[in-house]
Amino acid sequence: MIQTRLLHHVGIVQPSEEDALALMGLLGLEEDYRGFVPQWSALCIFTKAAGASPIEFVIPDGGPLERFNKGAGGLHHIALQVPSLVELAAALEREDMKLLEAEHVKGAGNFLCNFLSPIYTRGITIEFVELLS
Repeated sequence: MIQTRLLHHVGIVQPSEEDALALMGLLGLEEDYRGFVPQWSALCIFTKAAGASPIEFVIPDGGPLERFNKGAGGLHHIALQVPSLVELAAALEREDMKLLEAEHVKGAGNFLCNFLSPIYTRGITIEFVELLS
């Protein structure tokens, strides 16, 4: 069984920064922070959480996400916070599952992350996040 603490964020791919900012404006969301993740060649903009989990807008700059949903973007993943990615990976291996990346990736914020393939979840991409101290 996977020990999750809470929903960390929801990730939405957008074709451009302008599209992401327009959707943020429409939804009344404010930017909290942003960062570039070289592993996925993507700018990631996190919104302020205002009592709920933030939304992450992912803007590909080439790389594997550029053609997500035929380039139109859309809901990409839900991210769940876990105490330890190392312990999570071991638990998943005991269930004959594995995370997508061999090494955990430094996310756009103060966290490490890795993904569970949608082949294990009937099409839902799950990101697991471990906060850094």
